[in-house]
Amino acid sequence: MSFHEGELLVQERAGVLSDAQRTGQILRRAISPGARAFLAGRRFVVLTAATADDHVWVSVLTGAPGFLEPSEDGQRLLVSEAPRGDDPVAQALRPGASVGLVAIDFAARRRFRVNGTVVTAGAELLVDVGEAYGNCPKYIQAYRPAPDGPVLQGKARSSDLLDDDQRRWIQRAETFFLGTLHPEAGADASHRGGAPGFVRVTGPRELVWGDYSGNALFNSLGNAAVHQVAGLLFLDGKTGSTLQLSGKLSIDWSTESAAAIPGAERVIRFTVNRIVQIDGAIPLRWARGEPSPFNPPAR
Repeated sequence: MSFHEGELLVQERAGVLSDAQRTGQILRRAISPGARAFLAGRRFVVLTAATADDHVWVSVLTGAPGFLEPSEDGQRLLVSEAPRGDDPVAQALRPGASVGLVAIDFAARRRFRVNGTVVTAGAELLVDVGEAYGNCPKYIQAYRPAPDGPVLQGKARSSDLLDDDQRRWIQRAETFFLGTLHPEAGADASHRGGAPGFVRVTGPRELVWGDYSGNALFNSLGNAAVHQVAGLLFLDGKTGSTLQLSGKLSIDWSTESAAAIPGAERVIRFTVNRIVQIDGAIPLRWARGEPSPFNPPAR
């Protein structure tokens, strides 16, 4: 697998070009047999896609085990659930659209990513796999599954400024999901984790977090280096509510900024353009478990 120009740019600036070449051997064009079994056992998947107005959104789809069904050759993935109609990502799912997906088992600290192209969309989503690979367990909090809760029927609430409750939600979060897009290489969905407070809200439309040591591939930051549009998803494990942010992501390479955040190798800044909150969006619930042993302190 080859890297695009944004990934190479970030890898070079971070001084990890040779590391990335070695790690890049994990990238495949099909889902491996072991990963097929992993995906088939999951109850949710996080998905990134871009709408026609070039906003990137990140959402979560849930179902019974088996709702993620890789083909026998691993070259296609069938998702037998669709987003609700008022989820902004629903408008992005059309044949030919690029999507990024990440499935995660919090308790086992395991995750797997699939990037590809939509073949059919509707009640089900069929994706041609372009890239498939696993990630290390770093920064995954070992949440414990809790009994399912109710799915509420209230409408999505939209705004362009974070309110006080949303700011508190973000500032206590230990986990969020990041979606990015390269104009040619396509969409990507990834997981981010840290100690509570690792994401800092610096204004009604501004978020900041430290970029920690990872797999050296820089898929997300490589996309953002050439195309800043991005999306974030925060999940509330107690209520099943979702908070989706669409905006622009930039990389702050200054050593002064990184020194202000424990464990940060560089600093990521996100400017919010649009916000969608859906209360009780999914039935899944999680109880707080063991934090990742890799988490730096938040302050």
